Amino acid sequence: MWQSLIDEVRQQQALFDEKAGVAAEDFTAGGGRITCGRGCRNCCNLAVQCTFTEALPIADALSDGHAATLGGHVARLLKHLGEVSDLKSYLRLHRQTIGYCPFLEADGACGVYAARPFACRSLLSTRPADWCAVDFAELHPLEKQAYLSSLDPAVVAWPTHYLATPRDLAQEMEAAAAWRMRDTFGITLSGNLPFLVWLEKEYRLSAVAAQGHAATLALLEKEGLNLPFLVSLHRQ
Repeated sequence: MWQSLIDEVRQQQALFDEKAGVAAEDFTAGGGRITCGRGCRNCCNLAVQCTFTEALPIADALSDGHAATLGGHVARLLKHLGEVSDLKSYLRLHRQTIGYCPFLEADGACGVYAARPFACRSLLSTRPADWCAVDFAELHPLEKQAYLSSLDPAVVAWPTHYLATPRDLAQEMEAAAAWRMRDTFGITLSGNLPFLVWLEKEYRLSAVAAQGHAATLALLEKEGLNLPFLVSLHRQ
C-alpha cells in the first residue's frame, strides 16, 4: 500500500514541477528573476519538514555515502534537540548548529533532487542566493524594514522572498499526501526529512506504520524517538 501512496506523490511532484515552472516563467516574463541554481545550497540548512510518504523514496534510493552522512546528521539533531524549546529556536538550531542537508553532494548539488519533497521544490528565490542564507533575527531593524518593504506581497510568500504560487501549491499537495496516508493507514506521520529517512533505514518504520497508530507510537516511545519537531504522529 505504501507503493501506491508513493506513486501518487511522484505524480503530484511531476504536476507540481510543471505548474511551478509556469509560475516561474510568468514571473520572469514580468521582469523578475529566479536565482536558484545547481549547488547554490543556501536554503539547504533550513529545517525541512515533509510527510513520511515523501521520505520513503529517498530512503530507498540512498547511496552508501549519503547513508553515512545521514547518521552523523541525525546524531547532531538528537544531541542538540534538548537545547530548543520553541519553533524559532529549532529553526535557528538547524542553521547555526546542525548544518547542511546530509543529502548534498560535494559540489553543493542535491543528491536526491528527483525525489526531493514538496517543501524543497517550493523554494524558488526571487533574490540572489546570499539572501537565502540570511538570519533575519540578526538583521538590524532598519535592514529588516528595508528588506520587507522591498517585497511585493502579491508575488512572494511574504515575509520571505520565495515565489508565492509554488509555496501555496506545495502546501496543498503535501496536505493531500497526508490525507491519503490517513485514509490508507488511519494515521498521519510527518516530520524532519533526514530524521524520517533515518527512521526508515534504521527501524523499517514503514512496516510498523502500516500496522497503525498504536504500533507506531509504541516503537517511537520504546526507542525514545517520539520527539517534538522531529516527528509528528496523529491518528484518524
